[in-house]
Parts: sequence; C-alpha cells; structure tokens
Amino acid sequence: MSRPPEPQKKEELLEKCLNAAIETGSLDCSINVIAKRIGTSGRMLVYHFGSKQELEKQVISLLERRLRDKLWSFQLATDDKTKALIQMWEHFTSKELHGLLKLTMELNQRAVQGDVETRQFLELEIQKWLEALSQLLHDENKALILLHLFQGAVLDYLTTGNVQRGEQTIRNFIKLCYE
Repeated sequence: MSRPPEPQKKEELLEKCLNAAIETGSLDCSINVIAKRIGTSGRMLVYHFGSKQELEKQVISLLERRLRDKLWSFQLATDDKTKALIQMWEHFTSKELHGLLKLTMELNQRAVQGDVETRQFLELEIQKWLEALSQLLHDENKALILLHLFQGAVLDYLTTGNVQRGEQTIRNFIKLCYE
C-alpha cells in the first residue's frame, strides 16, 4: 500500500527546489543532484512530482506566478504605470533574481533547440503574462509590445550587464504610448 500524498510536504519541496534553482541559475542537473542540494532524496522528488520534467514545470510555474503577483503589488501601490513597470524591471534585475533570469534563458534555449514540451509550457506562461500585462495597460497590443520589450531587455542585460538601457527603454515605451 502506497503512502497518501502530502500536499504540505510537496509545497515545501517545491519551495526548496525553486530557491535552489534561483541560487544556481539552472535546472540542468539530475533529479538526484537537485535532491541532494535541497536535503532530500531523488525518490522523494519522484514520489511528489513524478519526473524531473514535471518538477521543472512546477518550479517555473511557481516562479512565474510569483513574478506576476509582484507586478500586481507594484501596480496596486501606485497608479503610475511607469513607476510600476520600472519597479518590476528593478525587481527582475536585482541580484537576488539573477539566477531566475538565467533560468529563463535556459528554458528559452531548450525551446529553440526543439523541446516541444518546453515550447508548449513557455507558450502557456507567455499567455498568462500577456493577460496580466493587458489588464495593467488596458491594451492587448501594447501588452504584447511590452512583453517583447522586457524579453529583449532581459537578454541585453544578461549579455552586457547594462541594466540602465532596459530601464530607459521601458521609460521610452511609456512615454511613446501615454504622453
């Protein structure tokens, strides 16, 4: 007879996996390496998540959900779209989230290399971001432009280290759209 699922334990493991992934900036290791990093066994991770791929999806989904929630917290704190988006940019490019940005690029690389499952997963996450940005901007076309702007600015930041250029691009976008 197998043990019944333990949702609280699964959430604790997911949280630890998320923290480890952000810290290392990578998901590209075996389930046993992940387990060792967070102080559990590979069997425990497989029991709760089924596979490494499912664990990765749940880690990234949790991360993306938290980032969208953070965007809303910035928006609720101010009616100023520029301020909310700049705060989001500053949050994305903070030292604590550098690993997150590297993770995002790792997933994009997998999709570019033809990983269909990763492509489908990223498409769902992009749709969620478009919905959130559309609600923020009240305009689907501007939301799409802003999503692509952020994606390009993140790539620029990761490859050059220039955080100011991304911030200036966001300011220019808002100025063009709303002034």
